[in-house]
Amino acid sequence: MKNKIKSKINNLIKRGYWYNNILFNGSNFLSSYKTFDTEVINLGSLSGKCAFDYSGLSVKGANFAIPSNPLLGDYQILRNFSSYLKPEGCVVIITLCPFSSLAGSYDFFDDRFYTFLYPSSIPNFNYKHRLQVLDQFKSPLKYYPVMQIMSDIKYALRGNHIKLLTEEEMKKNADMMMKCWMQEFSLKDFDTPLTLKNRDAITDATEVLNKIITYCRYKHFKPVLVVPPMYHTLADLFDNKARTMLFDTMLRGLEDSDVQILNYMDSPDFKEISLFKSSFLLNKRGAQLFTKKVLEDIGK
Repeated sequence: MKNKIKSKINNLIKRGYWYNNILFNGSNFLSSYKTFDTEVINLGSLSGKCAFDYSGLSVKGANFAIPSNPLLGDYQILRNFSSYLKPEGCVVIITLCPFSSLAGSYDFFDDRFYTFLYPSSIPNFNYKHRLQVLDQFKSPLKYYPVMQIMSDIKYALRGNHIKLLTEEEMKKNADMMMKCWMQEFSLKDFDTPLTLKNRDAITDATEVLNKIITYCRYKHFKPVLVVPPMYHTLADLFDNKARTMLFDTMLRGLEDSDVQILNYMDSPDFKEISLFKSSFLLNKRGAQLFTKKVLEDIGK
C-alpha cells in the first residue's frame, strides 16, 4: 500500500510544472522516444520547440528541440537518436534563433541531458551524478521542494489555456526579450564590436553547425537550416547590422554550400498576432501552420 501511494504521488509530480519546466525541462519526450523510420525531425532550442507541430500531418515527424539547448546539444541529440531516423532521406531541420551563434558550444550540459544521452555524449560526464539524476527522474517525490506545491496547482488548473497578447503587450514583450538577450551575452548594442568571448562563441557555433551538417551527409539525411518567424515587434529590433553580426558571420563559415537555408524571420505569411503566444514564440495554431509551410517549401 505504501509503495502504491508513493507511485501515485510520483506520477502526479511528473505531470507538474516543477518536474516538467524546471527539473527536466523538455527532456521527457526524448527520454521515451522509440519511433523508428521517422521521416522529419527538427532540432533546436525554445523557438524550435514552439515552432513545430507535426500532429495531423501525414508525414512521420518529431520535434527534438528542447528549451535552452545549445548547438552542441543538437549535435549530440542527432547522433544519439539517428538510429530512429529513416535511412537514406530523413529531413533534419536545424532551427536557428538570433543568438544561436553566441550559444554554440558549452563545456557543461545540465542534468536533463543525463536522462536521454549516452554517457560518452556528455561533456565532463560524472557517473555518480548520473545515478542521482536518474533517481530524481524516476522518484521525484524524494526531492520535491514543498514551496513548489502552489505552482504545480496553478499549472494544473490553467491547463493549455494561453492568453493572447495585445499589440502593446507584444511591444513590451519584445523590448524585454531583447534586454534579456543583451544582458545574457554582454552586448551593449549592435554597433560595438563583439568581445573576444563572443567572437570565440561564433567560431564554436560555426564548427558545431558544420559537424551537424557533415553528420547528416554521412548518414544520407537532408539538413535544412530554418529561422522561425517572429512577431514584427521583435523582428524590427534586429536591424541589418544585428543580422549580419548574428547570422551572416556564422553562415559564411559553412563548409557545405549546398545546404538549404530558409529564413522566415520576417515572413509575410506569419504576420497575424493570433499566431503568436509571445513576440518570439508561435502558439500551437501558428506552429501547425508553420510546420506545414516548411514541409511544403522543402518538398516533403
